[in-house]
Amino acid sequence: MSHHSLFERSVWLNASPESVYAFHQDPRNITRISPASLKVEEVSCSVPACPREEFRLKVRQFGIPLEWVGFWEAAEFPSRLVDGARKSPFRHWRHHHVFRPERGGTLMTDRVEYALPFGVIGRILACTVAKGVLQVLFRSRHKATLAFFSNGGGY
Repeated sequence: MSHHSLFERSVWLNASPESVYAFHQDPRNITRISPASLKVEEVSCSVPACPREEFRLKVRQFGIPLEWVGFWEAAEFPSRLVDGARKSPFRHWRHHHVFRPERGGTLMTDRVEYALPFGVIGRILACTVAKGVLQVLFRSRHKATLAFFSNGGGY
């Protein structure tokens, strides 16, 4: 039986779905929206996002070096991007980026299905520690994305 946790957070952006999609289909933009606890050291990718295409990240989270090999599961301009992970700290990772027109801008929703390794201990950590880390991470990312589009950032 598969045990996945779910995290979801939304933010309204003063930008078109097309612009928000374009920004998020380029993994190099993670450097613009990452919190101080996540140091991005290297990003390797191709743009635009295409299903099955890989992207690679080398980061430090809380000083711990991590390599992330992700891939695009879906790229549906301008409404949805879905990425998965082939290599990450998670046993399972699926991140839905949903862009919906709303009030002259875009309601962007990040929906993450995730599971940690280590069986029961991993499930407990997913509901506590990992959930807290994701809350802080996405709060920071949404704040930075909001600032980017509020300050005339465009794609």
